[in-house]
Amino acid sequence: MESLMKRATIWSGIGLLTLTILYLIFLQKVLLGLTLTFLVTFYQLGMRLFVGNVIEPRLKLGQDWCWFKVSAGEQRPYRLLKVKKWKNYLPTYSPEKYDLRRHSLSQLVQTMVAAEFDHELMFALTYLPLVLIVPFGDPAIFVSTSVIVSLVELPFIILQRYNRTRLQKLLRRREGRQRMK
Repeated sequence: MESLMKRATIWSGIGLLTLTILYLIFLQKVLLGLTLTFLVTFYQLGMRLFVGNVIEPRLKLGQDWCWFKVSAGEQRPYRLLKVKKWKNYLPTYSPEKYDLRRHSLSQLVQTMVAAEFDHELMFALTYLPLVLIVPFGDPAIFVSTSVIVSLVELPFIILQRYNRTRLQKLLRRREGRQRMK
């Protein structure tokens, strides 16, 4: 998944560069529209790589921070959304980070906290291209891509919160058993 994301980012950057040159030569409105579409695509992909590979490794997030606590009432929507049925179909950017043979439950919970924050930050940053409406007009490109791409982040946020809660319960049970010994 990681190399696919990097390749897609590189190709969208090449497309952006090519279309920018073509637009500057021919000054056709259709080329401007394509250029802006590639600009937004390049931004959305590159931003995700930046957040996941540059920001996440530097984060020092606490598992116990109130933002990351999942309330009992939050579980009901997860049941209604049938998260358990579709959760295994979502791709994982770095599957090795979630390997229980390599990492303890506590480390895995911490990874899930970081991944949730990543996806929440990406969700917010998907709307940054809206500032381009001012110089370029044509809000349809910017609004539609921002809304669609932000909605892609929601299942990943839900999944992190859903799975983390389950792992935290397991971790508490294990810790309780060890204290009883």
